[in-house]
Amino acid sequence: MTDDNGITNNQQKAKFLVVEKQINDSAFEKLEYNFSGPMINRGTFKDKALTILNGEYADYHINGYLATTGHYNNNKKDGLWYIYDDTAKAITEYKFHLDSLLSKIDMDSMAKANEKIKHDTTGETEASYKGGNGKIRSLISYNFKMPQRTISLHKDGTVKIRFVIDTAGDVKEIAVLQSVEFAFDEEAMRVISLMKKWNPASDKGKKVRAYRIQPITISL
Repeated sequence: MTDDNGITNNQQKAKFLVVEKQINDSAFEKLEYNFSGPMINRGTFKDKALTILNGEYADYHINGYLATTGHYNNNKKDGLWYIYDDTAKAITEYKFHLDSLLSKIDMDSMAKANEKIKHDTTGETEASYKGGNGKIRSLISYNFKMPQRTISLHKDGTVKIRFVIDTAGDVKEIAVLQSVEFAFDEEAMRVISLMKKWNPASDKGKKVRAYRIQPITISL
């Protein structure tokens, strides 16, 4: 916990919550939250001192929705970066190579251009969970454990989790699309990780990766 003067043990004065995680021997994650509200940013580092950004990075709008995502390579932006509006709609795509900007695309303009091109959806199948949406709701209801911190803060609302279903039907790349508060976000991601073995999406008979967004709502 931190306030304007740094680390504090006083929850009444705390403004921010900083959480550090060790993912493996060469990857560490740092999450920064408003103390009783949504995430501010999350970053992956290669050193325990958390000085070298190396991996996925994201920051969030004040309303908890995703604002920016991208990848760092030794503190330098590398690969695709996306800017989102305050509903998490992607509006700009940047492509970097070690901090050098290679391209910039207006996503709205690209979407409008794509609308004019007839897209053949024949043979496309969305990823599905055995038992359908009813089974998903049942799994969430049964496994979700209300965090005491969430109750104490009286922070109800909706967390939205975005994840990838890979070609083997496994859930990967679980991340917060819309944040409410730390404990709620963490529990939502944990429950999503329990959704084993989907039927993967396919395109003309070929299995493909697919994104899915799952909202989890609680009311106190």
